Amino acid sequence: MAFSGRRMPVRYVLLLLQCLQDLGVERARVLQLARLDAANLEARDAMLSHEEVDRLMLAATQASGRSDIAFEFGRRIKMNSHDLLGYGLISCPNLDGFLRMASRHYHLMTETWTLRYHRWPEGGEAVYTPLVALSRTTLQFYLEALAMAQQVQMELMLGKHALPYDYHLSMAEPPHGERYRALAPARFHFNPTAAPCLRVIMPAALLDQPLPLANDDVMRDIDARCTALGRTPPRSDVGWPAYIMMALRETQGTQVTLEDIARRVNVSARTIDRHLKKEGTGFRELSDKVRFERACDLLCQPGSSITEVAAQLGFSDAANFSRAFKRVQGISPGEYQRSAGS
Repeated sequence: MAFSGRRMPVRYVLLLLQCLQDLGVERARVLQLARLDAANLEARDAMLSHEEVDRLMLAATQASGRSDIAFEFGRRIKMNSHDLLGYGLISCPNLDGFLRMASRHYHLMTETWTLRYHRWPEGGEAVYTPLVALSRTTLQFYLEALAMAQQVQMELMLGKHALPYDYHLSMAEPPHGERYRALAPARFHFNPTAAPCLRVIMPAALLDQPLPLANDDVMRDIDARCTALGRTPPRSDVGWPAYIMMALRETQGTQVTLEDIARRVNVSARTIDRHLKKEGTGFRELSDKVRFERACDLLCQPGSSITEVAAQLGFSDAANFSRAFKRVQGISPGEYQRSAGS
């Protein structure tokens, strides 16, 4: 995966710099180490490239000399850190609605990671996955910051007397592991050999617990406004494939054509197709990728059957689904289920 094109709102960068300053680290020194121009941080709605954020995270670790700087930074991220989206999230009826809304609009928080959420009768899982190649140091920084940001939001919404739930981080336990153990009932598990991601697994009773500031009217209004923001077509240096996949994920369960997406961003389907071909892909290929991402999620749910997954994805029978799945994923659905289970 290429570095270029992925961006992060500068509001999170300013929050990190403030965190470092509060810990006695000079802002000017961090910016010098990261080779960043302070003038580029003046507009709150500005964006920094992934390369710039990567350098900043490395500089923050180096300048602070602390192993827990990402932990500290993540604890500073509150609902209002997410701008308009944050006010919509706190207005959701429960944590299930919160995670559904967050996953729909996660690209408004950052373009460098994706959030996928799926629910089953006994519980649900939120999975944060990087969309860019990361060094070990930067990956660990992101994982700790994302875990702490979600944990703070869980504490604010549900209090500290919630049911137990589990975080799985694809990294070795850090030197400050004791700080994680102090966050019960949340339980943190570290595995440096796991695929790069953060997984948060929660029981159904926790997901369905009402939130104190629920307001359906506010939630629907902000959801619509965030959807409109997400429909802004990408700049040429961001790349259309990521935007198309985001749009397809946003409309899971609905048959969406290239023409549908073209209409919503007010460009021609031919223009989008030309951009996709320049990047070595096409709409059908991206659509299949998103469709079978969903298939993988469904196959991993407890008690799921290949026949049921095929029906949910609109296949006429399990045999057609199995052939298509193997063509895209390289293995059969049954083999995927067995490998995921092991």
